[in-house]
Amino acid sequence: MQNQIISLMGDAIQKQILSDISQCKYFSILADETTDVSQTEQLSLSVRFIKDTKVQAEYMCFAPVSSTTGKDLASTILTRLSQLGHNLEHMRGQGYDGASNMSGKYRGVQARVKELYPLAMYTHCCNHVLNLVINTSSQLPVIRNAMATISDICVFLPRSAQRVSIFQNNIEREVSGSASSRLKLKPICATRWVERQDSTIIFVTLLPAVVSTLEELQQEVEVATKAATLLNSVQKRTFLIAALVMQHTSGVILPVSKLLQKKELDIFAVIELIDSVLDILR
Repeated sequence: MQNQIISLMGDAIQKQILSDISQCKYFSILADETTDVSQTEQLSLSVRFIKDTKVQAEYMCFAPVSSTTGKDLASTILTRLSQLGHNLEHMRGQGYDGASNMSGKYRGVQARVKELYPLAMYTHCCNHVLNLVINTSSQLPVIRNAMATISDICVFLPRSAQRVSIFQNNIEREVSGSASSRLKLKPICATRWVERQDSTIIFVTLLPAVVSTLEELQQEVEVATKAATLLNSVQKRTFLIAALVMQHTSGVILPVSKLLQKKELDIFAVIELIDSVLDILR
C-alpha cells in the first residue's frame, strides 16, 4: 500500500512537470550515472525548461542501466524520456559530465543524441569543469601533501574514543569561541575539490588543539610513531602556508560552485561572479 501511494505521488509529479514543459514547448535534459549501495548502475534523468519566465530544473527519474557505453546510455535516455511522455523533437539541449562515454565526439551519448536530434546542443556540466580545473591546478606537491596530511589526521584522531576525548579536551582549552567546542574534524571529500572548504576551515580553526593532541599521543606507545609523524608534518611552514592558501582560495571559489548547481541558474549572473573571482585570484 505504501509503495503504491509513493508510486502514485511520483506519477502525479511527473505529469505536472510534463504539463509545465508543454506550455513552454522546449526543454533540455541533464543526465548523470552513478552506482547505488546495491551496486546497481543508475542513470539520473532531469529536465530543464522555462516556467513563468524563470528557469526550472526538475528531476524526473532513475533508470537502471546494464551497460555504460555511449550507445546504450543514449538509448536508455531516449527510451525513458519517450516513455515519460516527452516530445524529443522539442529537445534543445543536453548536459552531462566530461566522461568519454558521455561527451565523446563520435561515440558518446551527446553525439548519438545529436545525430537523431541535431538541435540538442551539448554542454559539459560547468560545475564538473570547475572541479576538474581546480583538481588539475592543485597538483603542486606542497598542496597535494598538505591535503594528504589533513586527510590522515581526520582519520587518525576520531579512530578511538580515547583520542576523541583528548582532542575534545584540547579544543575546549586551546581554541577560543563558544562554537569551537562543537566543531569536529570533517573528512576530506575524495572527488570534489570545491567541497573541501569546510574541511580545511575547520582544520585550520582547530589546529592548536590538533597539535596539542598529537603531542600527548606521542607518549602513547601504540600510536607514538604515527602521532610523531603527523605532528612533524603539521608543524612545517610549507604545510601551514598551504593550508591557509587552500582555505582562502576555496572560500573564494565555493560561491561559484554553489551558483552553478542552482536550479534557476542564470548564465549572466555566473559570468559576472566568475569575473569577480578571477579579479580576486589575480
